[in-house]
Amino acid sequence: MENFDPDDPRASYQLVADTIRGRIEDGTYPVGLKLPPHQEIADEFGVSVGTVKRAYALLQDARLISTRQGMGTFIRQQHAEPATHAPDRPATLEDAFAQIEALNARLAAVERQVGLHD
Repeated sequence: MENFDPDDPRASYQLVADTIRGRIEDGTYPVGLKLPPHQEIADEFGVSVGTVKRAYALLQDARLISTRQGMGTFIRQQHAEPATHAPDRPATLEDAFAQIEALNARLAAVERQVGLHD
């Protein structure tokens, strides 16, 4: 059974998710591996099946695992997002400075509205 630090302030489901995430990142759980059933993970960590479901949901939201109805839960292939997919990425340094200036102007306007700026 996995032992967690009793002083760790994270919720049980977060601890389970973080441990599984670590196993994915260090290769203990390779891409394509079918994860054990919820009950087996619950027994390993000494938590409820509901806690495991919440942990798996976090990992699924992070796109580290995927569930296939009737087949199980598997480690996903990790794809790096190409830099060209960044929608607000400035094309030049001049564009970057223009974006920063625009953001500074918006921030100043908000600060004036809430009374932080004279």
